[in-house]
Amino acid sequence: MRIVITAAEEEEIITAKQAFNSLSREEQEQLDVTYLLTGIGTTSTSYRLTRLLSGEKFDLAVNIGIAGSFSDRFPIGSVAIIEKEFFGDLGFETFAGFQTLFDYEILDADTFPFKSGALHAPRMADKIETVLSEYKRATAVTVQTVSGLPEKRSRLEHDFKPQIESMEGAAFFYICALENIPFIEIRSVSNEVGERDRTKWNIPLALNELKGACAKLLKTLCNN
Repeated sequence: MRIVITAAEEEEIITAKQAFNSLSREEQEQLDVTYLLTGIGTTSTSYRLTRLLSGEKFDLAVNIGIAGSFSDRFPIGSVAIIEKEFFGDLGFETFAGFQTLFDYEILDADTFPFKSGALHAPRMADKIETVLSEYKRATAVTVQTVSGLPEKRSRLEHDFKPQIESMEGAAFFYICALENIPFIEIRSVSNEVGERDRTKWNIPLALNELKGACAKLLKTLCNN
């Protein structure tokens, strides 16, 4: 099985490699894994992932990374499987507040690959869905400026009702859908959205939990 694992930062790629190395030799031989460091944000992710997929074929794309949480359902150290993504800052600032391209009727909300203005993850094979079901599903919003102000957090919660915030997820969903490749996004929580005091973040814990989730997924893919 040929897989590409994407992540924005080097420490996340290292986590994926550690997960792969935790497999037995026999399991490793069943997988052909490419690691893609996309860089931070939608622009870098779009360029590097599109360039890779335009020249090579993969059976599955997996995006991993740490992220912020809006919800008590996803405390620091928890893992989320992202089932729905929104572009959180693509639209218009108006006197009535922020409006998406769909709200402003620039684009139909069901224009492929969008459904009701959101990007949706595909259903995987039953064995994969079983291992993914060990973790809670989440709606995510992708932004290019990490939320650090209460009013920004409130606006995103009102507009998109997300549980997770990242800077790349929606671009990953969009490209994989257009390239017709099955995909999975896994995020582990390192901080609460809006928390600017990094001493209250726990990146080591988030990376360790991310490694465990990646290892479970890769082990399942060996036998799928």
